[in-house]
Amino acid sequence: MATEAERALGAFIRNHPTDNARRGRVAISALLVGLVFAAVAVPVTIAVFSEDGDGAPFAGLLWGGALIGLYGGVSSGLRTLRRHGEVFVLREGGLVYRRTGETRVLPWTAIRGVVERGQGHALGRLMGWDVHLVIRLREGGRLLLTGYTEDAARLSSQIQTTVAATAARTR
Repeated sequence: MATEAERALGAFIRNHPTDNARRGRVAISALLVGLVFAAVAVPVTIAVFSEDGDGAPFAGLLWGGALIGLYGGVSSGLRTLRRHGEVFVLREGGLVYRRTGETRVLPWTAIRGVVERGQGHALGRLMGWDVHLVIRLREGGRLLLTGYTEDAARLSSQIQTTVAATAARTR
C-alpha cells in the first residue's frame, strides 16, 4: 500500500523484492566453506612451522580461502537477519526502499551519488555480488542494492542513469 509521500513521487513503475532466503542459503554455504578451509589450514600451518616451512604458500592460500568464506558468510548472514522484507520500489520521481520496520521515500534529488562495485564473474553471480550498487544519500547514510534483488542489474542501470541525469540538471 503506497503512502501519500510515495504517491508524490509519481507513477509506479515496478517492484524489486529481495530474495532474502537465497541470501541466507549463500551465507550458510560460505560459512561452511570458510570453516572447512580453516579446519584444513590449522594442521597445515602447524606442519609448516614445525618443519622446514616449504608449505607456507599453500597454508596462506588455505587461510585466504577461510577468511573469504567466513567474511562472506558473516556479512551475508547479518544482512539476512537485518533486512527482512526488503523491496526497492521504482517510481517516476524517485525510489522507495522498504524493509520490515522501515520505509524510505527518496526523490531522485535526495540521492547524492551512486557507485557500482559489482563483480561480473561466476563466483560473483553465485554470491549475489554481480550487482553491488552503493546509493549515497544527501541526508547521510546509504542503501545497498545487491544481486539478491529481483532484476537488480536493470534497476541498478536505471538508478545510475537517472541519478546522473538529475545531477546534470541541478548543476
